[in-house]
Amino acid sequence: MIISSINYKGGVGKSTVAQNLAVALVHQGHKVCLVDADNTRATSSWSDRRDENGIEPSIPCISLTNPKSFAKQVRAQYEQYDVLIIDCPPALSPIAVKAMYTSHFLIIPISTTGGSDVWVSEQLLEKFQEIREAKDDAGDDPVNAQLLVNMHRSNVTLHTLAAGIVEQLAETYEVGLFKVKLGNRVAYGEANVSGLGVVEYSDRKAKVEIDRLTRELVALATA
Repeated sequence: MIISSINYKGGVGKSTVAQNLAVALVHQGHKVCLVDADNTRATSSWSDRRDENGIEPSIPCISLTNPKSFAKQVRAQYEQYDVLIIDCPPALSPIAVKAMYTSHFLIIPISTTGGSDVWVSEQLLEKFQEIREAKDDAGDDPVNAQLLVNMHRSNVTLHTLAAGIVEQLAETYEVGLFKVKLGNRVAYGEANVSGLGVVEYSDRKAKVEIDRLTRELVALATA
């Protein structure tokens, strides 16, 4: 499966989600490759730290930022792996559009910390609708999408209200919504600094969240 972690808004946790899913899936025995399509190279830098620290299992990461060859290179890489996870750039860019067309599945993290995160995500969903309809008309393989509530604090009213808006977006645009919500935990940042995923780290709650997210994703993929 080709999965894109995507949002037009930066700072919502796209890279964190991509990296942690890759680690969790590799530990389950899947052959996984990360594709860093973001010029900031956040996931490539994380992968470098993982290699430098000798962390096993190793997770290949390739940087693909040329929109002209992107789709072709992604498909070529996919022939060698069970799962390809694309960390997309935080913008409506040619690369982001190519990633949506090429993917089987989109994970759209949305932060509930406030600001414009929810409304920017609505712009992405509008573009996704166009792509979904174009693929249907062309008879291409469908692309599915799931919203993911991220950086959530259940005891904060603003976060609860924002999570409710995310649920409404899922209904309006006829996309899925993960049952699990990822918390606003320092463990995600601490693990990242060392090239780890939280399933390899010490925070039990973060481990449970990523385990639940991975199990939901696998169940959707095999349904």
